[in-house]
Amino acid sequence: MTDHAALPAPPLHSERTGEGPGLPLVLIHPIGASLRFWDALLPHLAGHGPVVRCDLRGHGGSAVVPGEGHIDAFADDLLRLADAQGLERFDVCGVSLGGMVALAVAARAGARANRVVVSSTAAAVAPPPNGWNGRREAALKDGMAPLAGPMVERMFSPAFRATGDPIIGTLRSVFEGMSPVGYAGAVSILRDADLGSRLAHVTSPTLVVAGLQDPLCPPAKQEALVSALPHARCVTLDCGHFPPVEQPAAFARLLGEHLTG
Repeated sequence: MTDHAALPAPPLHSERTGEGPGLPLVLIHPIGASLRFWDALLPHLAGHGPVVRCDLRGHGGSAVVPGEGHIDAFADDLLRLADAQGLERFDVCGVSLGGMVALAVAARAGARANRVVVSSTAAAVAPPPNGWNGRREAALKDGMAPLAGPMVERMFSPAFRATGDPIIGTLRSVFEGMSPVGYAGAVSILRDADLGSRLAHVTSPTLVVAGLQDPLCPPAKQEALVSALPHARCVTLDCGHFPPVEQPAAFARLLGEHLTG
């Protein structure tokens, strides 16, 4: 039987904007999202050089690969994208699952990954109350819509939800519209991935941004991530699980300061 998850996915759907000075910046979204995740942040990145946003496999406009996912397959996808874009060296930023992928990329790419920014990320993620397999089975059985409401509750702080910001509806629509098969494959990464043994190989200067109101990856857990990385520091923003969405200007400032050293 063919192991579909082990096969290379077709090229990732991506968008490239900006051609100013500075190294290219690759942005990696969290599970259940797409490159639209960065819509609020993008206007604040003017002048930071080329920005490459992509859809992870199974998400947005990228192909769905049946079977269970693996963190190395997602990292390979990103490195193939960098090759296709002609990115000899690049900075990389990821949130949640995207942050795990960014760390896996940096561990494999060495000096090619110049600087790293991750947010709402851990070396391993604790399972939800019904377990990761329960989450996968729920998506495959009933589709994405029943999971959308709880996703909004978990990912955004109460204060931000109260604003009714349109980006909440955008991200909810993206979540509801994605392939349950693609989502299930990504959930299996959160179930299985443990980057603990790889973090020592992330030699790039790394910034970890924690949300003070993040119930999934609270600041204490991200401080533990920092302690396992050779060259890392942690800063906090008053928000939930998605700092670039809730605090785009502040996140862009921190990112810019880190990337320029």
